[in-house]
Amino acid sequence: PGPAPAYAACNAAIEGLGRGLAVELAPVRVNVVSPGTIDGNLWAGRPAPDREAAFVQYRRDTVLQRLGTEDEVAHTVLFLFTNGYTTGSTLYPDGGYTLH
Repeated sequence: PGPAPAYAACNAAIEGLGRGLAVELAPVRVNVVSPGTIDGNLWAGRPAPDREAAFVQYRRDTVLQRLGTEDEVAHTVLFLFTNGYTTGSTLYPDGGYTLH
């Protein structure tokens, strides 16, 4: 099956940890940001053919049919910093990837 089950399990664990920490550390707020494939620094060092193959696949698999940007992830983080009533949540700046 490839790495997908392990990837999903890791993400579920991180989300659960975020919710648990939100309860344990209250009133300190804890949230999780789970971005999709982002065209940015993390991909820049990979070989161009590998990078483009991954990008083509992600575009096919996401609702918005495009990659995200580092700025879009940063806006998600800024929202969480500035909204004092959000805790224990996971936000997905992933272009709708998780909806498939």
